[in-house]
Amino acid sequence: MEFTLLQEARILYGAGKVQETGALLRRLGVDKALIVCDEGVKKAGIVERVTNSLTQAQVEFALFDKVQADPPSEVVDEGAAFCRAERCGAVIAVGGGSSIDTAKGINLLRCNPGKIMDYAGQKNEMKKAGGLVAVPTTAGTGSELSDGLVITSPEHVKCPILATNAMAEYIVLDPLLTVGLPAGLTASTGMDVLAHSVESYTSTAASVPTDQISEGNIRSVIQWLPLAVSYPDAVKPREHMAVASMLGGWMLRYGHTHAGHSVAHILGARCGIPHGYACAYALPWVLEFNAPALPKKTAAVGRMFGCSFTGAETPQQAGMAVRQAVIAFRDETLRLRPISGFAERPDDGMLDRMAAEIEMELFQAFNPRRMKKEDARIILENIFS
Repeated sequence: MEFTLLQEARILYGAGKVQETGALLRRLGVDKALIVCDEGVKKAGIVERVTNSLTQAQVEFALFDKVQADPPSEVVDEGAAFCRAERCGAVIAVGGGSSIDTAKGINLLRCNPGKIMDYAGQKNEMKKAGGLVAVPTTAGTGSELSDGLVITSPEHVKCPILATNAMAEYIVLDPLLTVGLPAGLTASTGMDVLAHSVESYTSTAASVPTDQISEGNIRSVIQWLPLAVSYPDAVKPREHMAVASMLGGWMLRYGHTHAGHSVAHILGARCGIPHGYACAYALPWVLEFNAPALPKKTAAVGRMFGCSFTGAETPQQAGMAVRQAVIAFRDETLRLRPISGFAERPDDGMLDRMAAEIEMELFQAFNPRRMKKEDARIILENIFS
């Protein structure tokens, strides 16, 4: 029997809840935990809040602070070997999506043999890997509640790994950990939340229950993300974005993403563009492309952004209006850095290769309209124009 919605993680939500991390681990009977983070989170003092809590609860810990953006498989394998050597009974992810995905991979290998790439493409059976605690410090990927992780292979290919048996069992969702984040990081991670919500709403896997959650999430991002960007120390916008990020991650399990993330993954892998930015550049053009297949939902998204429709518009006209509205939100309201700030337009040969990779990317399976190589090529040209 396949249930329509299932949410197995237990969530500690609220300002200051990070201080209860140690008590949670002690309650679970964990004597030693591995903390997974990057250098930035450690330097910001956020990891210290976690370690202080662990010390107070008399829980020992080891620290693995080698997380990189778009987590390389070799870093996950190294972290797993370190975790086993330290005999850790749980893994605590502290950070954004890269830290949480790295921790998922490490915890997966704590309970399963081999290397992380052995589990790409569902090649190997994955036994239940409990004991993962996620402490998100950005409102973006929603990896704390998603059923997968994305790892970069040695060939520099981003590989989504379905990991229902390696999801976080516990989430410490403390919005204070995101207060004061820079505007660019807040905006780009928030656009990732928007992409998850819009794509799950417009995917072939969408349903009435997921639509209601995704619709609410889209509206929350439109309302609260600009305030989080403009007022970095305000708590209320951070609270709403933290919840929107988590719920967006949940919808990745049921509504999934689609060609928007296919384009974003290839932009990240081939051009080194951070994931949230890549999603922001891809989303408006993919929405316009999909409009003929989903005219009513495209118009519904447009209305959330303030578009007015008479009902006489063609799907193409509605798609263009929505594309322009999303770009205005991205560029004018959020003032997101343009793509030229990360990469120049690739040469024609590289664009052709990227388009071919986009056509074959995993999440195309959930796109409502078949995207061929030539379609992807046009979208890439528009993104880099």
